[in-house]
Amino acid sequence: MLRFIRTAGACLLAVATLIGVALATGYATTEYTVGTGMVTIAGKQMKVLTDAKDMTLYYLASDTPTQSGCSGGCSSTWPALLSTTAPTSEDPLPGKLSLVKTANGSQVAYNGHLLYRYAADTAVGQANGQGMGGKWWVASVDLKATSSGAPAKSSSGW
Repeated sequence: MLRFIRTAGACLLAVATLIGVALATGYATTEYTVGTGMVTIAGKQMKVLTDAKDMTLYYLASDTPTQSGCSGGCSSTWPALLSTTAPTSEDPLPGKLSLVKTANGSQVAYNGHLLYRYAADTAVGQANGQGMGGKWWVASVDLKATSSGAPAKSSSGW
């Protein structure tokens, strides 16, 4: 019995330590996967999708709804938005969130567009990746659904 109590105690301590590390490093589970925020692009305010830390989200025009064109080395600059559970939104969205198995893991998609962060965005409200390489675009809340690999633009032209 004493052995069981020691083992159980050690397990609880390990779990508590892991939770503490997760909270301290910002990797704790949040109540939602995707939020919204405002960014300025070409002098105009635009409502965009954000991650749980309010950082701007992007999509890669050459992705297909089920295959990421950015993995491996690319993912250090453009980390995929991953989730272990069905994605949710802080605010009601006009489009649909989904989870897609890609080379990156279980990646969050919006209206069929796989979502990414941009490593050079270091503060909330930045959209430094907009138009990068002519293929990376900010994921606006009005991003049109896609069923092919063809780039889709929002009604605001992005």
